[in-house]
Amino acid sequence: MRGVVYGRSLDFRPQPPDPDVLGSPLKLTDVEIVRLPQKGWRDHLRLFLQSSGLTSVPTVVRLRWQAHEVIDWLQSSLLSKGRGKRASVSHPLQMMSAIEFLMAMPGELEAERRIMHTLIGRALLEYRKRVSANRERPLSFTKEATTHFFAGFKEQQMLAKTSTPGEQFATVQRIYNSYYFFRAYYIFAILAREPGDSGSKLFSKFMRACFFMSTIQDDGTIAPKPSYRQLPPKEHVVFLAKRDVALQSRLREDEALRSELQNMLRFFRPLRG
Repeated sequence: MRGVVYGRSLDFRPQPPDPDVLGSPLKLTDVEIVRLPQKGWRDHLRLFLQSSGLTSVPTVVRLRWQAHEVIDWLQSSLLSKGRGKRASVSHPLQMMSAIEFLMAMPGELEAERRIMHTLIGRALLEYRKRVSANRERPLSFTKEATTHFFAGFKEQQMLAKTSTPGEQFATVQRIYNSYYFFRAYYIFAILAREPGDSGSKLFSKFMRACFFMSTIQDDGTIAPKPSYRQLPPKEHVVFLAKRDVALQSRLREDEALRSELQNMLRFFRPLRG
């Protein structure tokens, strides 16, 4: 696709619409704080030696320290307790860095993953409850995801009809925004354990959106092939596939679908190893 709007680049981190942002930060009042072990002088020494290139810290140990930092941040932000740096969370997107870390945690950190999932899950439920109170109908992350996907898909079908670089740029930005929020709300639905909807096939839509988003260039043009480096890490895809109840139900009954999923996973790169 030709045409460039010079001096402009797409916004790859769009902000949620104002009506979706809470007027006051999320606060969980019925969740107990978890006291995590602090780094001792030996741990700090190992970090110093690693930064100096004199030794290496095992990956699991390093990830456990990082997980404790994320948990501390979540507890300080959502519980107003703990020693982490406190942030104001008025929309789940502000927890996305923690969510992405959670989705890539190895099995050796199952205890830390459960703590993190509990905090994020409870925050999502509280957000859903507060937003629903201000709407005519209750908020459903699954339905929000579906709405955003079809908005982006409709714009994508109109993309070939754009006639100027400026029109193309604006259309691509709208497509990206819709697919970006679709992916986010789909992840929220999985983490909040919303009932699976076999008819929506959100995981298939997730894969379709990811591949299209990986073709979008900074200047609003569309590459002829996906950029595999722009796809989500393989760990994120596996995390969602394992927890998508509707997908798991279909996989148990459809051998061809299982084979297709295995073939698709080879396009996604692991974060580690």
